[in-house]
Amino acid sequence: MIKRLVLFLTLLFSCFFLTAGNRVALVLSGGGARGFAHVPIIEELERRGIVPDIVIGSSMGGLVGGLYSAGYSAQDMYHLIDDTDFVSAVFNLSQQAPSVVGKPYNEYYDRNISIGFSDSGLGTTGALLDDEQINRIIHEAFCRVEPVDDFDDFPIPFRCIGTDYRTGDGLVFNSGSIYEALRATMAMPFVFPVVELDDGTYVVDGGVYNNLPVDIARWMGADIVIAVDVNESVRSAAADSDIIDTLSGSLNQYLLLVGQIKSRSQYDDATFLLIPDTSQTGVVDFGGIDQVLEAGRQFVEYNQELFDEIEKACGVSDEDVRSYFSYEPALIEGFSFPPELARFQNRFSSLVGKPYDEEAVREISRLLSIVRKLSNKLSVTYKFCDGIIQVSSRDYTNATSSFNLGLTGGLLSYYNSDEDEFKFILNPDLSLSFDFWLDQILLTPALKLGQNNMLSLTALFFMSPSWAFEAGLHGAFGGFSAISDRNYVNRYVTRDWNAGGHLDLVFLYGISHRLDLSLSYDFYYLAQAQSGRHVRLENSRIWDRQIHNLADLSLSYHFDGSHLESVQETGVDFAIEASLLFSGSWGWELRADLSGSFKVTDSSSGFIDWNVSAFSSTGPFELLRSYRIDPFGQISQDYVFTSLSYKHYLFPRSNGFYISAGFFAQALDRDDINTLSVLKKSQLPFSSIDGFEAGGMLSAGYLSDFGDISVSVMVSYTGSTAIAITLR
Repeated sequence: MIKRLVLFLTLLFSCFFLTAGNRVALVLSGGGARGFAHVPIIEELERRGIVPDIVIGSSMGGLVGGLYSAGYSAQDMYHLIDDTDFVSAVFNLSQQAPSVVGKPYNEYYDRNISIGFSDSGLGTTGALLDDEQINRIIHEAFCRVEPVDDFDDFPIPFRCIGTDYRTGDGLVFNSGSIYEALRATMAMPFVFPVVELDDGTYVVDGGVYNNLPVDIARWMGADIVIAVDVNESVRSAAADSDIIDTLSGSLNQYLLLVGQIKSRSQYDDATFLLIPDTSQTGVVDFGGIDQVLEAGRQFVEYNQELFDEIEKACGVSDEDVRSYFSYEPALIEGFSFPPELARFQNRFSSLVGKPYDEEAVREISRLLSIVRKLSNKLSVTYKFCDGIIQVSSRDYTNATSSFNLGLTGGLLSYYNSDEDEFKFILNPDLSLSFDFWLDQILLTPALKLGQNNMLSLTALFFMSPSWAFEAGLHGAFGGFSAISDRNYVNRYVTRDWNAGGHLDLVFLYGISHRLDLSLSYDFYYLAQAQSGRHVRLENSRIWDRQIHNLADLSLSYHFDGSHLESVQETGVDFAIEASLLFSGSWGWELRADLSGSFKVTDSSSGFIDWNVSAFSSTGPFELLRSYRIDPFGQISQDYVFTSLSYKHYLFPRSNGFYISAGFFAQALDRDDINTLSVLKKSQLPFSSIDGFEAGGMLSAGYLSDFGDISVSVMVSYTGSTAIAITLR
């Protein structure tokens, strides 16, 4: 257990830790991304042989100071910064994973943004960002010293500051779990989740209480205090810039001033005060780390006389503060899980007896990420104590309702080699839905806007955690006929009507499996087609049968496996649906999709993506739902598609830009839906396939917590070309 003491007790006890003589303390302020300016200053102290007797840090100053105290040289820290994608790690939005797997082939409920509400207020997490990636970075960086219980046993004794979130009192971390101490000192309120200690104390960012703890260094008996404040230049520069002319800039300046009031009051107590110019960098500007490092280097270059004075006052040491890195890593002796997660413990048995090193940390983090999602937890974290990995978890606030927004579709263009024409098609769909719970019933009214406009109400009643009934009603207006706007090649503006309902028996297993037995009914009224500028009038078709009553009995299964790995969608997804149709005569539909994404190597940012899709139908030929439209705008009732590609993320671990290149092949039937010259007569699936295409594809995109936006190009050996900008 971390020995947490209120400041005045801790300081009285800790003053004996410093050595006799000129006792030197290095004090590093917080400042978010600006805190990386500490590294070039530490580099200069190292170059001159200036070794402090203790390092004290707050927030980001705590992380940098902890690395230095644990044995990292400035060069080691540069390498760590180069190898870490701080942008993706920090900007990992905190959203509650849906507790119910979606029904397959239901694009209606795509959710790019989800905001939960409960009786306690807005949100289900208490923080804007998720800390899973930050936790992993801390564990990897400090795994060699995590077994050390007393921070005085580090190569350089270390302290970091936290704030009791209930009382506002300051806390000094001097022993226990270095991971927990650093995670606490960096827990910026609202941005990252608070840290709960073993005794129930909630701790947030040390900068809330004391962002430049010079006074703590003095109370601990330091004779010389080297204080580095990476924030003061920002305050000073605000009057001479437009930094306060924006809402975000004004909020940033307000938070800065609140923290600087106490920091500036301690300037006189510092023996040497170092203020690098970080005024061009924001607190969360983790994409500008190189700029911050350069600001630190320039400060060192322009203040050599100041460092001369520091060297003269502190003296020079030839001590190798990184000697601790020669120690062998501790062995993992076992795992301790809370009762609600005990069923997952056997997944970790292969790690028992192995060294607790970077490789073990990566595997533990990967497995705990899966556990977190399988158990639908706000967080699943751990600390390493006496050879035991002690796992803990926290639940989401029980959201009684949530607002969801989804956006799919985009801009599609294609070149038809047979008719030598090039077209652009814009087909976005926006969905808005609102979930709220009435005891065991989840009600979801929803609105969809796009080429089809739909209003629906769905009720999901849970008989048990695994079994549920779902019932829904909907009404829609837009293009439902096979020559509507949805048919991208020969498209007409249609004003069709649709109304219907469905009843499902649902079996759920965990948050990854869903099996549906569904009975549905749809009424369609197909309005007369209106020719458009891009359609040849002679090909128009006024349906002989404008009214359809379509009954559908279907069995579907959805396995959502990719979300169990990471944001980068490693894993496998599978969906299949078989339907028996009746609309004056019997028919059927069959569709299946299997896709996967796997890392090339554990340490690479490269992924192999593959996909197989199949569709076959004998549904009513007047309805667009009886067909599949391929990327080249071709419409068919029998369709098979497969692709294989290599995807590379430009950022190494989480959200970020990617490029992808690969091959595709597809087989389909080429009936002209407007002339209906050939109608499918066979009852065998895929019996009408009479065409084949293959070619290459190239795409670039950005994957984020809001969704995946991409630009893709497909070129067939037949000369057809498709270009698409999509969001999903």
